Amino acid sequence: MGETVKTKEKMTGALPGFIISIVIGFVFYFGLKALSGNNAVFDYNNMISGILDSVPKQIAWFFMNFTEAQFYASVFAGIGIILGGIVAWILAIKNSKYAGFDVCYGSSTLFPWVLASQLISLGLAIFVFRYINGFADSSVTWIATFITVVGAPPAVMLLYGPSVPALLTSSIIGGLICAPTAIWIGNAIVTPWKLPGVVANVSTMAITGIIVCMVCKILPWVKPVPVKPHRTEAAPADDVYSTSWFVRRVFADFTEAQFYGNEVASAFLLAGAVIGTIVCGNHGAYGSGAVPAIILSQFVGAATGVFLYAGKFDNGGWYATYVPVVSVGPACVLMYGANIPVAVFAGVLGGIIGGPIAQFFSEKLPEGVHGTVANVTSMTISTITVSVVISALPWF
Repeated sequence: MGETVKTKEKMTGALPGFIISIVIGFVFYFGLKALSGNNAVFDYNNMISGILDSVPKQIAWFFMNFTEAQFYASVFAGIGIILGGIVAWILAIKNSKYAGFDVCYGSSTLFPWVLASQLISLGLAIFVFRYINGFADSSVTWIATFITVVGAPPAVMLLYGPSVPALLTSSIIGGLICAPTAIWIGNAIVTPWKLPGVVANVSTMAITGIIVCMVCKILPWVKPVPVKPHRTEAAPADDVYSTSWFVRRVFADFTEAQFYGNEVASAFLLAGAVIGTIVCGNHGAYGSGAVPAIILSQFVGAATGVFLYAGKFDNGGWYATYVPVVSVGPACVLMYGANIPVAVFAGVLGGIIGGPIAQFFSEKLPEGVHGTVANVTSMTISTITVSVVISALPWF
């Protein structure tokens, strides 16, 4: 186990790790299909019904937004990823052998700042700028307030370090512009052109990411602050061609969108998604009942990317294998059916093209713009491409 396939151009990941990851995805799929509950209180439609007159429902929406990127939109998964991120951070700063991948791309000491930016910007979008007032229109069933959690504010913290001016500036601007930008793109471009809804979100992340990063770059009070490493010596290098590393990397991809990138945090996230589905099958994924198929597509997408591009992680590198996890797979499942053929096909094709497209755009980014802009640009192009391919095939 853990043997690699080597060629002159690339080294693929461990085949046993790929198989194990796919099997785990199918276990989630069939297990959640069998265990889905029907608690009406946590039904998505009930969660948003009367939300403007209910503070508890607004608080629930706040936590749901933490897993919008994964398409779960689950209170339980949202609480899970926050708790998981905290646990992963504590393990990392203690140099625990159970810490897994360092949180925040090796900048584990920045995790509190990343989380603070997410909490502040999202709180502003929901409770201060009140973009949830869009729910006053009974035909509105979803609002893109979540984008600050996976967009510019946390990215700025990774660029500028533990800086209060950077934290407040990025959180305020991000909380102010992200949701209305997504709403406009959705209404003016995505809906008329019949594109996948996620395109509005990821394109908004790219556009607002560039805007916020550029604004912070020219503001005199936003200056980079050195990040104090939590280790006194370098961590031992991982064997990226081992089976265990492969499976860990697949799990870590589930929390890359939130900038955590850690398998411990992902375990908490998935545990929350499982709990939410067991409580009510129509709680997550906007009441669609598609969580089992979404999770299957995510495991397939991540496993495909890690298998093909494991060599990119060699020598401490990183590669955007998470792109299909938070875009292509879930989006196509919601568009074309929560079934195995769609989940597998979208996951595989997304895993093949997501990383390379992200790499292409990462090489074109101007100085001062975080690499996540390239990743979300890849999500836009990958999702459109795969959805067009699926729509053209007669068997879907």
